[in-house]
Amino acid sequence: MAEQTLKPWKRALAYTAFGFFALVAAFFITFPYEALRERIRNEADSAGYLVRIGSMGPGFFSVRASDVQLSKKGDPTAEKPPEALRIDSLSVSPTLFPPGVAVKAKLLEGSIAAKVSGLSTTGISVVVDDLDMSKGNMKGFSGIDFAGTISGEVDLKIPKASVGGGAAEPDFGATSGTVALETKGLTINGGTVNMVLAQFGPEPTPLDLPKIGVGDLAKLSFDKGAGKVDDFHAKSSDLELQASGTLKLAKRIEYSEPSIEVRIKAEPEFVKRLGLIGSALSMIGPDPKDPNFRMGRLTGYLGRPNFR
Repeated sequence: MAEQTLKPWKRALAYTAFGFFALVAAFFITFPYEALRERIRNEADSAGYLVRIGSMGPGFFSVRASDVQLSKKGDPTAEKPPEALRIDSLSVSPTLFPPGVAVKAKLLEGSIAAKVSGLSTTGISVVVDDLDMSKGNMKGFSGIDFAGTISGEVDLKIPKASVGGGAAEPDFGATSGTVALETKGLTINGGTVNMVLAQFGPEPTPLDLPKIGVGDLAKLSFDKGAGKVDDFHAKSSDLELQASGTLKLAKRIEYSEPSIEVRIKAEPEFVKRLGLIGSALSMIGPDPKDPNFRMGRLTGYLGRPNFR
């Protein structure tokens, strides 16, 4: 049987591919994972969070962490520290065309796949697949007792701009694209949320949430930073919510400005049971279009919203 040999160009291509594979594999095997773990902890600490990582090491052309716990930094004198959100696994890998970073996470018995890439324009792509909001200690982490699942897709293009002659940074105020979320049986069974209410001063007020079923979440469309919120509808036997309006993104996301009308219809007995939040509802004026509803407006900034 005659000996088979590769043509020179095929042999060169094979050696090049093997060399590239060996280089990438060596990079992930010898990567300083402990230094990265410490960097993640420091960055989270500066943002007001605590991160605990069970293990970290090489994945398939990626850096992989498992048994990750994320919690808010609490008062050192508090009797009980804040509870943590549990993330089963998290992997980060580079992308080449276009250059960027891909992140995959398994949590809440579902998954999130995200990619950030591009040079002059940053592309953000996120796919959320069946996150069960009752899992992963979401209640302890957020203070809200959720049930049901969330799925969705994000596809945004964010141009980069130079600020003050410095390096170019993403300009969220020029964002274009879409954000779409879909829910299945999503329900809030109670919990507590902090919100600034004009009636009670500038400090966030803790509000006890009632049980409420959340309908299909709205699709947001952005064109050069101007976002439109399609009708949002949530309803239970005691309470009905409707919301629509706009969200104007800013160069820094925390300074983005919502202008969203919120219509609320609550049964009188339910308002009495709400206590403080019931008093706040009573101060909201009637909806000019339908006196059965009260209408308020969410304004301010995403970093410090106001509702009146």
